[in-house]
Amino acid sequence: MPREIGLNTLAYMHRSADNKVEQKEILKEIKEMGFPIVEVRREYILSGKTEMKEIAELASDAGLKVFYSVPAELFTAGALNEQLGIYFEEASLLSAVQLKLTLGEFQGFTAELAEKLRELLTAFSVHLTIENDQTAEKGSPAALMAFIAEARKASLDIGLTFDTGNFVYIDTDPFVAAKEMSEAVTYIHIKNVANAADGIVLSGLESGLVDMRRLLSLFPDSVPASIEYPCGVGEEVTETIIADYRKIRSW
Repeated sequence: MPREIGLNTLAYMHRSADNKVEQKEILKEIKEMGFPIVEVRREYILSGKTEMKEIAELASDAGLKVFYSVPAELFTAGALNEQLGIYFEEASLLSAVQLKLTLGEFQGFTAELAEKLRELLTAFSVHLTIENDQTAEKGSPAALMAFIAEARKASLDIGLTFDTGNFVYIDTDPFVAAKEMSEAVTYIHIKNVANAADGIVLSGLESGLVDMRRLLSLFPDSVPASIEYPCGVGEEVTETIIADYRKIRSW
């Protein structure tokens, strides 16, 4: 079975002049382009719970599976993020099947921490996945796999999101990272980067530092992946998304 390829709504970031993505307005277009998955971003939600319910209904009508991306950390100073329950509730409102966070300041599981997290994972039918960020302390393969090892000891079903571009920011070879993390990865963010005069910048699918086709081949086809980079300005966005989606599916 071919890999499921989704679309993170970050792709539409520069479609309008104010860089605001009206996510509920693009769901039909995303489905018509052939995507089975849409990854909704919390920072693009403009009208709170009302909009979340609308997105859930429209995504259901379109036959789209919803993933939920939250720009927040699972742990703060060793404790669970105080907003974590809210994030799970929002994912439920969206009828999302997955919730993505970054790791944060993980200092190990106590019995109390593990139980609190287990209660949320049991109460909500949402899979939790943790993404590598752009810091060595919180986003390195060693840090993430140490977390996964502890989560498994505590019988917590948590996966990893492998962001293909973020490893470059911490001077880590993404191919080495893939080999070290592959067995725990349940989702992939497709994002390429390049070197520029002012540092590392986002790039096109095949114009960056990472051989994306070869990197994706290191993961089983059962692991879904989503396009997660701005795809141009104005009407160029749709054209780029379609072209890149076709390219990825041809690999």
